[in-house]
Amino acid sequence: MAGGDASSGAAPVPETAGEAEVDAGFEFAFDNEAFSDRVLRIEVVGAGRKRRREGEDGEGNTPVLRVKTVHISSVILAAKSSFFFKLFSNGMKESGQRQSTVRIADSEENAFMELLRFMYNGRLTPTTESTLLVDILMAADKFDVVSCIKLCGQRLIGLPMTLESAVRCLDLPCSISMAADLSEAAKKFLAKRYKKFLSTKFQDELMRIPLAGIVAILSRNLPGVASEKSVYDFVLRWADLQYPNSEQRREILSSSLLPMVPLRCSMTNVILIDQPSCIINFSLKREHCSGSFPSGSMRSPPFYCAGHGFFLSAHRRMEPSNSFVLIIQKLEDKGLVRGTVDYDIEVKTTPSLEFTTLWRRTTTTGCTQGFGCSVPWSEVIPDDSPFFIDDKLHIRVHVKITPAAVVMHALATSMMCFIH
Repeated sequence: MAGGDASSGAAPVPETAGEAEVDAGFEFAFDNEAFSDRVLRIEVVGAGRKRRREGEDGEGNTPVLRVKTVHISSVILAAKSSFFFKLFSNGMKESGQRQSTVRIADSEENAFMELLRFMYNGRLTPTTESTLLVDILMAADKFDVVSCIKLCGQRLIGLPMTLESAVRCLDLPCSISMAADLSEAAKKFLAKRYKKFLSTKFQDELMRIPLAGIVAILSRNLPGVASEKSVYDFVLRWADLQYPNSEQRREILSSSLLPMVPLRCSMTNVILIDQPSCIINFSLKREHCSGSFPSGSMRSPPFYCAGHGFFLSAHRRMEPSNSFVLIIQKLEDKGLVRGTVDYDIEVKTTPSLEFTTLWRRTTTTGCTQGFGCSVPWSEVIPDDSPFFIDDKLHIRVHVKITPAAVVMHALATSMMCFIH
């Protein structure tokens, strides 16, 4: 579309050198009746930050807070915006009238007025702060002003983020150019700002940050956290405040948050997890293993998956061979979900410091037998054992329960595919 890019193909001019001084000669015509052929009626409604297109006037139940009128040139607006080009030329009822109407939310008002001025002068106010720039960017996307989208993106990348602008950048539609770059900049800002997110001074702020922001903070700061139990408590507290509905809260926790925060507990810490799939981390001190075996055993607190209870036990077995044994055992079966159970036991080893699968098994929820694996004792306990890191044995247990209905559906689908 002609005139769609304010830079007219020229390289962008740095802000310090007078940014994008394009079409500045039309500024005199903004809201000037002598140089305008139409009146734009702007209805401001109390609709929050909804992205509303012209003509979406609802069912008459959205209150109009105020009305503003601006004298406009249809040629200038149509040259800069495909939205206005269509509004003025596609035969709609308003295309042939002198007055056109757009409806915007009250939160969009300042940004929309800045956008109108931009379409006349091709510039953004140099002092525009980042939060307003995000609003202008969203308005430019809504009204298809491509040149303004590009300029806002460039300006935002060069400006310091604020908490509000960072959260808003995480929510940008992927259709916006530079959305990925702005999202990455926002994640870096949030991760740096809340590097010590468990500190009490940040708790009130963090409880108001939406899910995308919390995910960004956790994904980049967990490795340096000393107490993952504290992270687990933090996540539960945040979810309780953000999602009062218990079903929605469980969905967010299980799908987005808890998989990021596996509990790295000793065998004596309290564990309470009840998700369709859970990953539990345990650590055993070398001194406890050496002192407890062969006469005794160690048992973890219970953990839960889809209503079924489990615990991990560790002991030394002398017969038929001298070995270290890890067993996942079920508690009394009170779970309502019936289906298959997938078990995995992994251990972290040197020199890779990564978890290696020791054992894997699939059975049914009705099976009460304990399952597990064994490792020769001579490989486990020596000083140069690959299983002890900083004198701790790190064990990871993954339990996943798939309901019978889901299993049957998968089998039926597979059979249908085979038949066809």
